[in-house]
Amino acid sequence: MPSLIDDIFPENPGVYIMRDKNNNVLYVGKAKVLQNRIRSYINPDNPRIRDMVSQVEDVDYIVTSSEIEALVLENNLIKQYRPPYNVRLKDDKTYPYILITKDKYPILTVTRRIEDKGEYFGPYTSTQALRAVIHVIRKRFKIRSCTGDPTRFKNACLNYHLGLCSAPCINDSLTFHKSYMQDIKEAVKVLNGDSKEIINDLKEEMFHMAGELDFEKAAVLRDQIIALKKTAEKQYVVSTKKIDADVFAIFTLKSNYSAVVLFIRRGVLIGLEDFEIENPGEEDVLGAFVTAFYRNGNYIPPLVVVNQEIKDKKLLEEWLNSRSQRRVDIKYPRKGELKKLLDIAEKNVLERFNQKIVSIEDPLISLKEVLGLSKLPETIEGYDISNIRGMTAVGSMVVFKNGKPYKNGYRKFRIKTVEGPNDYAMLQEVLWRRLDNGDLELPDLILIDGGLGQVGAAREVLASKGLDIPVIGLAKREEVIWFPEGNSLRLSRRSEALRLLQKVRDEAHRFAVKYHHQLREKELQSSLLDIPGVGKERTKKILLSYPDLSTIKDIPVEELAKSCRIPKNVAEEVKKWVENL
Repeated sequence: MPSLIDDIFPENPGVYIMRDKNNNVLYVGKAKVLQNRIRSYINPDNPRIRDMVSQVEDVDYIVTSSEIEALVLENNLIKQYRPPYNVRLKDDKTYPYILITKDKYPILTVTRRIEDKGEYFGPYTSTQALRAVIHVIRKRFKIRSCTGDPTRFKNACLNYHLGLCSAPCINDSLTFHKSYMQDIKEAVKVLNGDSKEIINDLKEEMFHMAGELDFEKAAVLRDQIIALKKTAEKQYVVSTKKIDADVFAIFTLKSNYSAVVLFIRRGVLIGLEDFEIENPGEEDVLGAFVTAFYRNGNYIPPLVVVNQEIKDKKLLEEWLNSRSQRRVDIKYPRKGELKKLLDIAEKNVLERFNQKIVSIEDPLISLKEVLGLSKLPETIEGYDISNIRGMTAVGSMVVFKNGKPYKNGYRKFRIKTVEGPNDYAMLQEVLWRRLDNGDLELPDLILIDGGLGQVGAAREVLASKGLDIPVIGLAKREEVIWFPEGNSLRLSRRSEALRLLQKVRDEAHRFAVKYHHQLREKELQSSLLDIPGVGKERTKKILLSYPDLSTIKDIPVEELAKSCRIPKNVAEEVKKWVENL
């Protein structure tokens, strides 16, 4: 196969196009060396890439003169074909900005392209809020929206008569110009979040309209107040350097990908947008996501901050430079002000991921999503170990089917091969013995009561058996999910997925502790006979009065002797024996 690839594909930069049996484009990729890139698809580790490769019937290629040319062509072809395995944003959109132009009489308008034409405010992720803010500013400050030189008109337009424009076309004078520019200054303050005064005025007007029973106008004013408040709330200073930056944070768990972009303008966080990334057949998902985000024509700031290393960082910077016609830097900060911005983005992307999981009411579907399982975990086995310093060590296995305990499947194990306190080895013994039982069907998911160490021990047993059963751990107190690869996940306490895992974990713990106590009591009962003066009859009396022998520690000798009807000296021996357990 490698020699065949060498014969077909050249050692040049270029773009390759993967097609299925119906000639549909599955994936478009770029390569520094086409031959090497195609060779990398032989036996891929990524399950999504394996799935894609299994559907490929043909691969076309186009040679380019450079990597940057390949990147430009790749983006054009992705736009044209929209392949299912390229990173796609659920909402391929550009974001609108409010623009106040540099004209003698500045214009207030909306644009999706940023050029050197004036002062920009945004981006706005809600067009409804944008329209409300525009209307408030036009109504309040009467800034024109027409293009060109307004003095060329002899008559005022409809906006003047509607009270939305002060009509510089018929009022051109030094005094009027000074007043108009003062209104522009006030409008800029509002767009920068200083809107308390205007909000108070709108509230008064809203209450007046409500008092006049004009609830329709009152509702419009209410929406305007909400839009202005949101504009003000979103804007808070996060950088003393007045930077313009987009901050990208991606969260990956198995086959789930979520992302957040923070918009920083003049050192102020003015907006945030979250994304679900669909069908990534890429190795560098973050790099592909950043490319897809700017492919649509979104404004490219001078600084792009990311929460992972990007594989082809220099190439991506070069492409962004060519699109924006100026220098763009991509940074992955480990400390300082930019790292704090990343922390905000990462906190938000994790919160949104949790919200997505919480919104799924069916716990099995939720678990499948959050763990990236290939099928619903209809059968879950939970395991726990119980012992006291290695003594009377036992293991438990509980089974949940379709989210409910299946008690016929429960198993308990007395540890046989491990001496001393070694929970990892005990867990491995339990798993070996369970998996050697060929009569039991294999589960869809194994849950261990414990952390990374226990999960690693379980993974070793599964690997030695040649089994690929998903295994996770759920640590107590922190309620953190651990994966064999070493990564962890903290789900919202409201998550149905977490609640189901807690039920399985707690049931395994209960079942193990119960069995441990039963064995321990049997051992203690037989040991009572070793105490001087205690025979079978006195043992029965003691156990009838104190089924839990450990409670004897807190009982006075006189009370013990009286309740068990045994001599005081025998009661003293019994109490000493219990205290030494």
